[in-house]
Amino acid sequence: MKNFQTLEKRLAAVGNGNPKRSVEELAAHVLGCKPLEIYFKEISAEQEAELERLIARAEQGEPIQYIIGHVDFRGLEIHCDRRALIPRAETELLVEAVHGSEFRVQGLLRIADVCTGTGCIGLALAAELPNAEVMAIDISPEALALAKENAERLGLGDRFQCLENNLLEGVEENSLDVVVSNPPYIFSNVWKNLDASVKEFEPQLALDGGEDGLDLIRPLVEQAARVLKPGGGLFLEIGYDQGQAVFQCLEKAGFENIQIIQDYAGLDRIVSGSIAQS
Repeated sequence: MKNFQTLEKRLAAVGNGNPKRSVEELAAHVLGCKPLEIYFKEISAEQEAELERLIARAEQGEPIQYIIGHVDFRGLEIHCDRRALIPRAETELLVEAVHGSEFRVQGLLRIADVCTGTGCIGLALAAELPNAEVMAIDISPEALALAKENAERLGLGDRFQCLENNLLEGVEENSLDVVVSNPPYIFSNVWKNLDASVKEFEPQLALDGGEDGLDLIRPLVEQAARVLKPGGGLFLEIGYDQGQAVFQCLEKAGFENIQIIQDYAGLDRIVSGSIAQS
């Protein structure tokens, strides 16, 4: 039996925030079981060597999600690697916000998932809304390739179109029912001081939102006001200290029913608004 406590101490020594859970997840990945089942499993020499290789990667600061290669997002297994941002639990709130909105569409529901990354948001919506057709947009061809791989593996490729584009530029006016996005929103000076496990592994393109974190949010809000149909909704993930600033962006662009939604920690995390019915 591998001494898991020794592995925990090694990860703790390099600043891993939750070494016990990290070891359990890596060992479970190697053993093909659930994390808490590792303590009741025999580990072969080959598995021990593989676990040692993965622990060594974690010691270098590589995120556990990239090492394992996938995360759970609203029950979907989303593959992730350094081509795109790792899906976080709080981002699931975007999907919940769309479900909880007041608009109702008979027939096809046209959604744009802007800055799609792994595709997790758009894929969750496609999986949970059978009448949804998702246009997944990203400026990164590498991220789009990953999103397309996820869509095909999950059997959602027929309702998930990938578009390499700068936000919503060129998208037809009044053509969408929903725009949803987890855009880069971290202040540039904050990004420079992020933990190495984030800054050195996850793409800066998906994190750095400029001096005030709103470099992409401002144009996206204006573009969304143009491409959404009357009654359509915009849903944005934001930084915990950006609620009022983004609220004002939506207000300036003519959105109605603007709401700021808190995350599990009680921090501002989602801003939503709708286009007036004609």
